Amino acid sequence: MRVLLIASAFNSLTQRVFAELGDRGHTVETAVVTDAEAVRTAVLRHRPELVLAPMLKTVIPEDVWSRHTCLVVHPGPPGDRGPSALDWAVQESAPRWGVTVLQARAELDAGPVWA
Repeated sequence: MRVLLIASAFNSLTQRVFAELGDRGHTVETAVVTDAEAVRTAVLRHRPELVLAPMLKTVIPEDVWSRHTCLVVHPGPPGDRGPSALDWAVQESAPRWGVTVLQARAELDAGPVWA
């Protein structure tokens, strides 16, 4: 499958997702994006079957998520929607935390939960 990783930074989570997908035989491209226009440009350039955002601080525009399956990865404790959720979980020694994967929609962090 052709997968496009869009991220605000190619951090350790993005690197891990990149490696895991590649190890499973997927064709993975990455784009570090800073705004909606950069997301659009990356999607047009790479023509992915799936857009995956493991670390994204910008909004995926409607013209992208309405035409492509776009999944957003949120690590951290349940109920925490902040950009540093994973950092807080580690710093506060949270007894329970994990990852939520949800589909991009108009309302942030409100799309269907995939995992």
